Amino acid sequence: MSTTLDVSPSTIDGIKRKAKSIGRQNRIPHLMALDVVSQQSGYENFHHARGVLQRTEAGPPRHSIFISAYWRDTSTKPASAGLEVLEIKLPRPLMHFLSKHQCSYARNLEGFYIEYSDHLEMRSNAHSRERAKERLIRAALTLQFIEATGLRPVTNQLQRSAMKKANELPSTDHASKWVSEVAGHWLVLDEPYKEATQGSILEKREAWIAANDLHWARLDWNGLYNPGEAVPHMLTNDPDLLNKLVRVVEKLSDDALKLKGEWGIQTDSYYDQFVSPARKSEGKKRKPRPGTTYRASSNAVEFQWHPGYLPRQRPAQTMNMKNHKKLGWTLQCLHVSRIPDSAYQRLSKLQSELEDWMYAEYPNERRKKMDLHAYYGAGGIQGYSGTTRILNAVDRVRSILIESYPNCKPLRDQLKNLETVRLQIVSKSS
Repeated sequence: MSTTLDVSPSTIDGIKRKAKSIGRQNRIPHLMALDVVSQQSGYENFHHARGVLQRTEAGPPRHSIFISAYWRDTSTKPASAGLEVLEIKLPRPLMHFLSKHQCSYARNLEGFYIEYSDHLEMRSNAHSRERAKERLIRAALTLQFIEATGLRPVTNQLQRSAMKKANELPSTDHASKWVSEVAGHWLVLDEPYKEATQGSILEKREAWIAANDLHWARLDWNGLYNPGEAVPHMLTNDPDLLNKLVRVVEKLSDDALKLKGEWGIQTDSYYDQFVSPARKSEGKKRKPRPGTTYRASSNAVEFQWHPGYLPRQRPAQTMNMKNHKKLGWTLQCLHVSRIPDSAYQRLSKLQSELEDWMYAEYPNERRKKMDLHAYYGAGGIQGYSGTTRILNAVDRVRSILIESYPNCKPLRDQLKNLETVRLQIVSKSS
């Protein structure tokens, strides 16, 4: 049996949201709708509900978590920049409910990393101050969701395979995938727009749920994808988990969206680094932000910078165009040869990296000497037949690289990749 839950709101914000919806649908005054929803939730009226819930929602002391994002807006004249920091307070410390490896897999936390035990930082720049604030608010909503539900973002293929069937839900949109602490239990947060919640589309979705023995509920909650615009639904294989989490999620506060109470954003200089209270108290200094300082490296130069990330390096020496063309031709032939997919992926990355090196080696007026099609688009490409010829081609790539470039870390990294490619090809053929 599939289950569709309709849970009465159990928070002041939840009552207000549902009253607003009922008022529009039934064309009744908002105050009357507040009393109706409050009575549905077991209270005499809204005044009674507010009095009871304000006492129960105070809760125990909370832990500060800081979320920061840099921004740089080149659309203004002159360009403007800054650092936005949002402080939120949750029942548990950050590291008690989210690990470093899980962070970037969660909805709204893409591009963030755990900089310290009480600080989440976005690596790259947002393109404007408003966009930075939006990223912070949505990150705060996600942390609130994870802490309250005990769910964790899906991080591996085994977890994705367990909920593969949920991908077939009709008109699913903006879905994020989560796993429970109980082994084998999973949840998909599906957040389509209003069109998927009515008429024939809704009927099709409900029929699919029933046919696949799954369980779902529409939530009286703003959601994570586009709060207040998309309509969040929970879909799971476990009805008990659904019943528990619907009640938990609908108790979540709207403080992050309203930036009221204990949640607020402060603006600092773009050239500052936020040092969290935990880092200060433990006396741990921050390293400079990656991509904002120059790193010296033997026989190598930096050629591409992106704030928040380590600069890319290439060998300090220039390869002649004849060897670039040899490498490009050989790599294109290897791509149409019978090699393992893992080796193909590594060679593709090498090909892209070498083209980037070539463009960096031939800037400005030297660009005229460069063959734009050295690494891609050659005609008459044929693959190598047999393992021996394939391995000989890999060895030729290695020889040309060693002949053309001095010993340096960027070169050593690529040679190490070629060693792995060779082992993968030999292993596949044996």
